[in-house]
Amino acid sequence: MQRYQWVRGRVPNGFWKTRANRVRYMVWLGSRLGFSKRADWYALTRQHFMDNWGGGLLAMIYGDSPLTALRDYAPRYDWKPWLLRKAPQGFWADPANRREYMRWLGQQLGYKKPADWYAIRKHHFVAHRGDGMLSNYYRNSQIDAVKEYLPRTDWKEWLFHEVPQGFWQEAENRRRYLSWLRGRLRVREPKNWYRMTRAKLIQYRGATLLQSGYSTSKLLREYLPDYEWEPWRFERVPNGYWHRPSNRKRFLAWLGTHLELEHPDEWSDVSRLDIRDAGGGTLLTHYYNNSMSRLIRDARRVHEPTPRRRAA
Repeated sequence: MQRYQWVRGRVPNGFWKTRANRVRYMVWLGSRLGFSKRADWYALTRQHFMDNWGGGLLAMIYGDSPLTALRDYAPRYDWKPWLLRKAPQGFWADPANRREYMRWLGQQLGYKKPADWYAIRKHHFVAHRGDGMLSNYYRNSQIDAVKEYLPRTDWKEWLFHEVPQGFWQEAENRRRYLSWLRGRLRVREPKNWYRMTRAKLIQYRGATLLQSGYSTSKLLREYLPDYEWEPWRFERVPNGYWHRPSNRKRFLAWLGTHLELEHPDEWSDVSRLDIRDAGGGTLLTHYYNNSMSRLIRDARRVHEPTPRRRAA
């Protein structure tokens, strides 16, 4: 009589219903496959049963599920289904399974607090056998996965490696970002926003916002539409701004007040550096072709006293 009944091709009726027989088979199978430690069993597949006289066991007792076989064989071991060659069918459809995976993933990555999740990248899911979950349930968005896992956290999407597609097209998202940035830059009143530059936006994770076609002035005019902005005080004036006579006139009127000029003749003392420091460098170079005389001529016209009408 052969030692292993299953090798004979057919086992006696009711043989597999006895757990001792099932465990004996699994021990034998592990030896044949070279599995020396528990983690080796994650390589187990349906084909291994089929090739080693265990197809009937797998089908009749375990419902064609290698995971069920492993849990029966070593019920005290904390099996992680996603580490199998293939997760069980429908496994990721259960939110509890997705939460269990995310909890485990955080442990593997050493995450201790919610903010640590801002470092998550797609390759972390790939390396830890969660890419199927990510693609099938989160549209390949690690942010969506994290949001479902920790829904009570006030997530700042721009602090992740990349924002979701179309994120900056939503006005509410731009508003949320600027409200957050206001605290980082310690902006206490609207005029403080003039010190915001493209470099600061990039520094504070707004690079993709700039790439979406939003300049600093455009963002702030949208954020505080009722404030009377002076565009020349931004790092860059909007394209085509100086082509409008009313904009040039407004700047020159403001500049005279800013430089405390009381008479048109005092414009002769204004230097190119004064113009540049006040934010009119591109006006001088692009519109006036770097001609101070032309700029001063227009400035004097703006500041000429209005003639008084004679009494009738």
